[in-house]
Amino acid sequence: MSFASDVAKYAKLAGASVDETGRAIVLELFGSVIKDTPVDTGRARGNWQTSMDSPATGETDRKGEGPALAEVSQQTASFGAGKIIYLTNNLPYIYRLEFLGWSQQSPDGMARKNVARIQSIVRKAVSENKV
Repeated sequence: MSFASDVAKYAKLAGASVDETGRAIVLELFGSVIKDTPVDTGRARGNWQTSMDSPATGETDRKGEGPALAEVSQQTASFGAGKIIYLTNNLPYIYRLEFLGWSQQSPDGMARKNVARIQSIVRKAVSENKV
């Protein structure tokens, strides 16, 4: 089974909204990745881009987590069953931050450590949405 079908199954059985559960999961996962991104100039945090249907290309001039978190919130508002949402960071050094321990602030990366806790994120969202 896929992640989306697992969420849909739980939501249907309990009569809860698939969309609300999915939004809660995305907000927690994407927000955690952004907040766990190490800060030097703030550029790495600001370059997380949230988009629907296809990944963002290019870089932004944003700095800090505020604009990136605001974009997650904005994009997630229209997220629902059957849609695909992406979190992308196209900085040339993001790979080194994620996989090569380039920062002492986040030596275990940002994305993979949060994806590793996806089951607890799903359980929390399901519980909060009474699934």
